[in-house]
Amino acid sequence: MQVVNKLTKEAGSLIMIAGILGILAQFILPNGISLRTEMTTLMTESEAVAIPSVSVDPEGDLEAVNITLKDAHKAYLDSTALFLDARDPEIYAKGHIAGAINLPAGAFMDSLDYLESLDRDRLVISYCDGAECNASIDLASNLELMGFRQVRFFFGGWQEWIAAGYPTGGTSQ
Repeated sequence: MQVVNKLTKEAGSLIMIAGILGILAQFILPNGISLRTEMTTLMTESEAVAIPSVSVDPEGDLEAVNITLKDAHKAYLDSTALFLDARDPEIYAKGHIAGAINLPAGAFMDSLDYLESLDRDRLVISYCDGAECNASIDLASNLELMGFRQVRFFFGGWQEWIAAGYPTGGTSQ
């Protein structure tokens, strides 16, 4: 019984020390884990959705910005934007915004040669499935870090686009 009590006290002491060190690290380290997540409310055409705030450059002025369905469609009609589909190739093949290029967020590093060939001043709109998917935000953030100056993520994504009946491509047409 004495051995169990001793082990319990030692384990409790270790847990307390680890907790204190963790809290101290939060205050000392410049990139500590935030104890509170800032949320941003995005308005899609049909609802308001709260997502964690995105800042791709906390020290500077880069910030991924949402674009509405209306503005994305206008950019599509004017042919002023390059649409990048951040979903997996199999999903993209089944259906996507007409003319969109498939660039899965997870394959960003594999696409650097292609991205280097693009005009960094052109409007680029990334999208994925919609409110349940954040790949478009990740892709937009990476593009901003790479130096693209007009990047937007279309948070309503594929689901809002097809619900509006806008032009699509893919095998499920």
